[in-house]
Amino acid sequence: MTGIALLGAGRIGQVHAKAIAQAGAKLVSVFDVMPKAARAFGEKTGATICDSAQAAINHPGVDGVLVATSTDTHVDLILAAADAGKMVMCEKPIAPSLAEARRCIDTLGDRANKVFIGFNRRFDRSHAKLNAAVRGGEIGSLEQLTITSRDPYPPPLEYIPVSGGLFRDMMIHDFDIARWMLGEEIVKISAEGGVAVDPEIGRLGDVDTAIVSMVSESGKQIVILNSRRAVYGYDQRIEAFGATGMLISDNPSETNVKRFDASHFAAPDAYATFFMDRYTGSYRAEIEAFVDMIQTGGKSPVNAVDGFMASYLAEAATLSCQTGRSIELDINGKPTWDTPS
Repeated sequence: MTGIALLGAGRIGQVHAKAIAQAGAKLVSVFDVMPKAARAFGEKTGATICDSAQAAINHPGVDGVLVATSTDTHVDLILAAADAGKMVMCEKPIAPSLAEARRCIDTLGDRANKVFIGFNRRFDRSHAKLNAAVRGGEIGSLEQLTITSRDPYPPPLEYIPVSGGLFRDMMIHDFDIARWMLGEEIVKISAEGGVAVDPEIGRLGDVDTAIVSMVSESGKQIVILNSRRAVYGYDQRIEAFGATGMLISDNPSETNVKRFDASHFAAPDAYATFFMDRYTGSYRAEIEAFVDMIQTGGKSPVNAVDGFMASYLAEAATLSCQTGRSIELDINGKPTWDTPS
């Protein structure tokens, strides 16, 4: 049975632990900087509690390492696991800054293909089917891509100053989805942001509502819409428009019931308002893909370079929003701006 070391016993670590069991793998060891959290986790799962990340990585029976710690620790833990010869999965973002992300992929070299970045939305069944249809030419040449991502409520205010900002924290998922759908790199980006949800978010130096427009290498047009508030639940859709048709990955409802009455016509049931309800299946599917990668020795379907390029786009979008200008981009992720990352 494939053995996994889990670094980080917080909420997302608990989500992954459940998915590990469902994937037929075994949680072998766990480490968390909060010993109490680690102990509670160990008692619940039967995993060995370790007093350091390195001990958890080196524990007998560990085949892969899952990093679910704070972002500032990601790069060092990825490299430690890779140096120990383990395949590693790390939650997004790959690093707290573009410079750290670059250090990570430069140090990894060819091993970047053995690192799995947790962009779980690639593993949403509807998104994955749309991607396969686009790649299969079912709508002809892709011309326009629209990605909508709105959360039901903003994060706690104390999270805003340490989040890295909306583009690095929230929209980074959408940047990854865009590259995945396009199969090519972005060469131009323009971003605008505002504060429509909570003035306090603006006072803390962030935006809560944003729109980004991008152009790809072959001239495809991409629009991303983000909001920290959607009163009707998670609103996360993809629309792909091509020469011969259009594909939409829509929001799933809690049930398939539709309401017809004097006030409603085919009104669907409510959308999910908790991220685990919205993405339970995708979290399980990405862990299954990680376990398969370990067992087969294959390449990661979303590797460290993908993580770096998403961070590159997030950095450029942040700068575009701050300066009010469009930014020409390098397809290899070289900064084209003077502002230090």
